[in-house]
Amino acid sequence: MNDISIKKLQVVNALIENGSATNAAKMLNISPSSISYTLKKLQDQLGVPLFRREKEGLKPNVEAYSLQEQYNEVMGLNTTRKTFIITTYALVEFLLADYIHDFIREKTLHFVPMDVCENERLRKLKHREVDIDIGGRLPEDVSIISERYLYSDMCILVRENHPSIKNKFTLEDWHQNQHLRWQRDRGSISNMVDGVDASERYFNERDIAWESPNLLTLAYLCSGSDHIMMVPEVFTKSLISMLPLKSFVPPPSFEMKFKCYLHYHRALEKKISSLGLYNIFNTHLDDVLT
Repeated sequence: MNDISIKKLQVVNALIENGSATNAAKMLNISPSSISYTLKKLQDQLGVPLFRREKEGLKPNVEAYSLQEQYNEVMGLNTTRKTFIITTYALVEFLLADYIHDFIREKTLHFVPMDVCENERLRKLKHREVDIDIGGRLPEDVSIISERYLYSDMCILVRENHPSIKNKFTLEDWHQNQHLRWQRDRGSISNMVDGVDASERYFNERDIAWESPNLLTLAYLCSGSDHIMMVPEVFTKSLISMLPLKSFVPPPSFEMKFKCYLHYHRALEKKISSLGLYNIFNTHLDDVLT
């Protein structure tokens, strides 16, 4: 396959990422007929079909993925670079950074703020502006791999010496105290927490004192005030070791699970696996992960 032109490889890559000749043409700013012509010439050259037509669009075969890998190598995506750009929540970044030097010595992880908009997060992954996205599950895309990274109960966090909340958290505590809200778009929250819809009336009735997309900031505010907040249980051990906080199991009415996904471009699969990101997290959170 060494004699295949970059133009043909680019067309295969665009078809894999977009699922149709029309969308691939828009991406490359050429006509759909040019896409179809180039694909036909390439399949004739190789003697094998590269895609199969399904209701959802064009689905790549093994040969197509092999050509995409070759394209990525030509474009420099799979070089032996040592820097990976990661976008995630502040608390995930905090926990990763806490142990990163013990596990990753020859690579640099560069963290950037996470966009609230899911479509923008997906766009950055597809265009290689971000290598790894750790957060709520993104819409399915043939060029992006999504793997569940964390799964955890939700809990209530309050300051250690809260004047009214002592040994148990009740629905009365929920209604009588002001809340700190982790503010992201509705779609993002739904993709991160199972059970939000069932508990929606409780969330709509909250007295919100402060909201922020930064969970670490909210935890700090919680530790110095009488406000309360909901947080994934998987984060509480580290927060309580750092700040004067205590956690409670929510009332029975709140049956919610936090879920977090690892997203990356398919062409980076081997590189991402070599980072051992699961090892870092599991070592640090071994006794709270479910």
